[in-house]
Amino acid sequence: PGSECASGSMAGLGVNRAAATDDLFIFIQGGGACWNQGTCIPSIQSFGPACDYGNICLYNGSGGTVATAVHVNEADPYPQDGGGAAYSEVDGLKASKIFDRADSTNPFRDATYVFVPYCTGDLHDGHAVRTYQYKINLFDPVSNFTMRFSGAANMEAYIARLKATLPNVRRIWLTGASGGAYGATLNYDRFARAFPNAEVHLLSDSGPFIQPTAHWPAWRNEWNMEMPLNCTDCDAGFPQLMNHLATTYPTRRMGLLSYDHDPVIAWFALAPQGFNNLTNPPVNQFNVALTQLEDAYDTKTNLGYFVVPGQSHVLFANYGFIQADGGVTAPMPSRDGGTNLRDWVNAWATGASTWHSTR
Repeated sequence: PGSECASGSMAGLGVNRAAATDDLFIFIQGGGACWNQGTCIPSIQSFGPACDYGNICLYNGSGGTVATAVHVNEADPYPQDGGGAAYSEVDGLKASKIFDRADSTNPFRDATYVFVPYCTGDLHDGHAVRTYQYKINLFDPVSNFTMRFSGAANMEAYIARLKATLPNVRRIWLTGASGGAYGATLNYDRFARAFPNAEVHLLSDSGPFIQPTAHWPAWRNEWNMEMPLNCTDCDAGFPQLMNHLATTYPTRRMGLLSYDHDPVIAWFALAPQGFNNLTNPPVNQFNVALTQLEDAYDTKTNLGYFVVPGQSHVLFANYGFIQADGGVTAPMPSRDGGTNLRDWVNAWATGASTWHSTR
């Protein structure tokens, strides 16, 4: 109770309890973002950004005639019986070695696992209600869709529930992928303040706080984003926000996973509207921005990154997945061959001296 999806239905969270309750492993779901009529409720009134907001659109996908964020215009994506999208979203996670309680080498094996779903389109940090017009067919009347950007309010409700249920938490691994990685970072200060006696460590999978970000002013204003407490320059953009977190919490480890030419983030963060920018996202521009971010990370001892070559998105699966026959996929090696993704993440989790940036 107290949480809601964009359509107004109740959201929620999933919890897998451990016998020991000193550790929390929180995974925040991703799935794009939306910030106006064309991205949140595409229709014949206004197609998504790939179709230039109104041109004839033959692209039936995200950015065309489909919203650029998951579950935002579904009536009830996470019903109270635990069905809906919950099963399919969790299915993509549960075979990961990260959630293998039987593996004695897994630093997360004794943690309580928390799954935070995504259905607000606001990188889990909005606090606004907007109304967008739409119509599906040419001769339909124009209808209004009330969009609830409730990511920040939802997170407050989840934190309150977790604190009431697990009051003795001493360590929190706050993680997420893609839009969930941005959500984990944007809500880091909220978790750290709510659990003052706990270590809170951040792992962002494919959510780099690069600059410039083409849509930052629109995101900030349309979602009414909530910045970390006492950050006087966070409204200026992602780098300022990341620097504030690293400086405010100098003993907390904040890790970043990324491909060096990620086309998804390149499109969302850097590309103007247009179908050509969807099919040919500015990955080289992304690479330049990511390199600048890596250089900034190198100035802070509590920041680290694992960057590998490729035009792909999200590294989570490369930690190692348990296959149907019981075998386990090999973790992704680092570019320099000095480590692999599983060892790097485990070192981040434990604070081992082997945790260091690699690109």
